[in-house]
Amino acid sequence: MRIVYVLESLEQGGGVKVLIEHAEGLAARGHDVSIVTRDARHAWIDVGVPVVEVPVFDERTLPEADVHVATWFPTVVPAVRARRARRVFHFSQGYEMPHPHLAVRRSEIEEAYRQEIPKLVISPHILEELRGYPGPFHLLSQAIPWERFLPPDPERRARREPATLGLVGPYESVMKGVAHGLEAVARLRAEGRAVRLLRASQFPQSEGERRVLAADEYAHALPVAEMPAFYRRLDLLLFTSFDAEGSPLPPLEAMASGVPVVLTDIPSFRGLPADAVSRVPAGDGAAMAAAAATLLDDAELWAARRARGLALARTFSLAPVLDELERLFGADQKTS
Repeated sequence: MRIVYVLESLEQGGGVKVLIEHAEGLAARGHDVSIVTRDARHAWIDVGVPVVEVPVFDERTLPEADVHVATWFPTVVPAVRARRARRVFHFSQGYEMPHPHLAVRRSEIEEAYRQEIPKLVISPHILEELRGYPGPFHLLSQAIPWERFLPPDPERRARREPATLGLVGPYESVMKGVAHGLEAVARLRAEGRAVRLLRASQFPQSEGERRVLAADEYAHALPVAEMPAFYRRLDLLLFTSFDAEGSPLPPLEAMASGVPVVLTDIPSFRGLPADAVSRVPAGDGAAMAAAAATLLDDAELWAARRARGLALARTFSLAPVLDELERLFGADQKTS
């Protein structure tokens, strides 16, 4: 099949990484896969399929294909109207309507989701949010290339001293809740624990973040190939997102790297087993500090979570997702 992924931008982000991994996986299976985007900046990631940058998405710039996969909401209506593919799919990794910074574009979001095309979603809670919109809807499993994250010492049973904590995501995005993770680290230090903080974000460290708590090390726009090494330096990942978060991508990557995780109790994370992670209310830095302290102070629990996370991450394989995409994309194809 000829499959074209339509992305607004290749700027750094977990959702973009997921789409690139799907495109590369389908290409590895023999399909003709490419990406069309209005912003081809991708120094942070090597893209293994052809990328074409265009000024707009329309019938002149979108190539003819068996399938167009529209991603973020601004790509959906142009892909439908272009009529350059036999089938158009809307791949939603998170319903955009609740995001405060997108309030002025709610009519665009509504028009995108009102298109009568199949919708691919990555979490059951997104299905609930999209009730009332036309389908059909198809739930895809979250997947990670866990083999890339596997640590060289998977049998290690003790954390390092002093412990190193990680926070991933932009401080400037309210939905990421990073300020509450910084509060948790500050509380742990106030209690006498000598913990180090490693930060990773697509944005430079701001003065506002420094005033809350400066990281011991700050990785700005870390290339995707270097993220496994980043995670392996951690003894604990704090993941602080609010309900608008679409998927537990960094927590899964951390677990695949042998790092226990404390995360917020939000809909997109509830599919993770209770014995694999520690959950705290979103926005509660004190609760996050307490959960982190429990793991840091209990060596047996820390080791058990590490082992459970390593085993769990292996179940989030990309192969079943690619199988499902091939089935859906080829549903109306006739064998020759």
